[in-house]
Amino acid sequence: MLKKLPLSWSRYIPAGLTLALGVGLSVLAFALVWDWEDKRRDYEMQRRIDDISIGIERQLNSDLDTVLALSDYMKAFSAVERSSFARFVARPLSVHPSLQLLAWAPRVPNSQRRNYETKARTETEPSFEITERGPRGELRKALQRSEYFPAFYVEPTAGNETVLGFDLASHPKIRVALDRGRDTGEMIITNYIGLTQGNSPELGLLAIVPIYENSSKPTTLESRRQLLQGFVLGVFRGKDIFQTSLKGRNTDYLNIYLVSEAPDKQEAPSLLPQTGNQVLKNLPAERQIQQFAVQFQSASQQVLPASATVDRALMQNCPILDNPGPNYTACRRRLKISSRQWSMYVSATPEIRRIRKHWRSWGTLTMGMLWTLIPVTYMLTSLSRTAQIEKLAGERIRQAEQLQAAYLQLELEQAKSEQLLLNVLPAAIALRLKDNEHNIAESFAEVTVMFADIVGFTELSSRISATAVVEVLNDIFSAFDHLADRHGLEKIKTIGDAYMVVGGLPTPREDHAEAVANMAIDMLHEIRLLSLEHSEPFSIRIGISSGPVVAGVIGLKKFIYDLWGDTVNIASRMESHGITGCIQVTTETYQLLKDKYTFQKRGAIQVKGKGYMVTYLLTGKKDY
Repeated sequence: MLKKLPLSWSRYIPAGLTLALGVGLSVLAFALVWDWEDKRRDYEMQRRIDDISIGIERQLNSDLDTVLALSDYMKAFSAVERSSFARFVARPLSVHPSLQLLAWAPRVPNSQRRNYETKARTETEPSFEITERGPRGELRKALQRSEYFPAFYVEPTAGNETVLGFDLASHPKIRVALDRGRDTGEMIITNYIGLTQGNSPELGLLAIVPIYENSSKPTTLESRRQLLQGFVLGVFRGKDIFQTSLKGRNTDYLNIYLVSEAPDKQEAPSLLPQTGNQVLKNLPAERQIQQFAVQFQSASQQVLPASATVDRALMQNCPILDNPGPNYTACRRRLKISSRQWSMYVSATPEIRRIRKHWRSWGTLTMGMLWTLIPVTYMLTSLSRTAQIEKLAGERIRQAEQLQAAYLQLELEQAKSEQLLLNVLPAAIALRLKDNEHNIAESFAEVTVMFADIVGFTELSSRISATAVVEVLNDIFSAFDHLADRHGLEKIKTIGDAYMVVGGLPTPREDHAEAVANMAIDMLHEIRLLSLEHSEPFSIRIGISSGPVVAGVIGLKKFIYDLWGDTVNIASRMESHGITGCIQVTTETYQLLKDKYTFQKRGAIQVKGKGYMVTYLLTGKKDY
């Protein structure tokens, strides 16, 4: 099928202008409608976030007011009985579904521990004792210390049995909050991490209010520490806080992050007795109060712990598109909780894309493009007949280009074929074959033939995979091929793990024996390097013989350039009767090399088919 060729550009000017104008107006209308839709969604999302922040702020203030009200009740009376405590907290517990427990933890000096435990057994639980958590998390009787802060009254008792009697000061993180509350006289809010190991692991909020003697808050730090009477505790379930405050509010596709105000950098000293220097400076991280920082996932209705520092990625995930940097505050709200500033962030879930459909803008764009295509299509159709002749001309040009490309490809393939032929045969022999010369055979009066065999390769091939065998053999023979090229020798063939090379043909040379000897020495060095590289004890036997041979090309398919003659057979015997790691040569080779190389006479050895022959071991070059 003929392909369309481009017409002269001037023919397309009317159609192009019409298309450009129509597309431009359509895109402009699309952008305006898109922007209107985004602003409309941003406005609705702003109202949703405001509504969510108001609900959370009201709920938290209402919940925390119950703890403040209980603290006012405890301040109003010098002593509060358990029954009075239970009656007072009964209504808040029934009205606030997020409230898990309310508790009173008095300050108990060690000298009064026994009296407090006896009183508690009478008023609360017969088995009451002051407890703490052991090294393995088990509840045990609290060890002796100067003072304790046990949960003396706990309501409701059901479900919170393990809290009763637990020494709050024995828990490191709660102890830090107690220290801060004691020294500041203010309510302390932190993450609820479980008063004992047996409690529910559900994430919640812990509020602590200090109670002093004489009801009023002492004016100095020392007096607050001396007059501390105890603490009122309130624990709220995080999940219920959000579910109650967000009831009836639209939180679809949103995650809510709630973070309390950051604690001061200066940490209060511990309630536990200190040893040594009483001045605490640069307190470690474990002495810092944990901020209340949680994430509420609206999809799963789960509350998860979150970092107190909301990072840039969270801010950038704001569902409000108009959220410029670097502060990204469009989805942040400041909440006033118990006269303190809290922060609330709202981020979008990936599913929010489902409601971010721009139907009106895409509809506008579609209609504009359709009205643009009608006149453009008409103009292009009128040009189609004129284009037929130019199509035919273009097709002829393409055919000529294809022929030129085919010719170039043929030249490349011919070059590859010649390179493959040179990899199989010596260059001089390859040229004679290309000239259609048949029965190539020659006699050479003086050459040097070398055989090398890898010792123990059969055993190696039996314990490694076939792929690994080929890879190892390829590395060894490739190294030998490089040596043959370096020394100007002709590789004849490989037979299994044996390697055959010859010097002095097809181009005769006077130093054929020296070149073969140099390669043999280099082969011993190369096989040692390959042994280290492959972590295998490779070694070879090398045999060399010098004399006349007949060389020629045999076969019609997969032909090779090969050697025949007694010199070839003796070189093979020198290798097979040789010594591992040594180069064994005949007397003829020795005579050619004795003036420039060092030898060790091996003496007469019996050679198959030849009887006894005197051989030598080539050990290296002579130093001059």
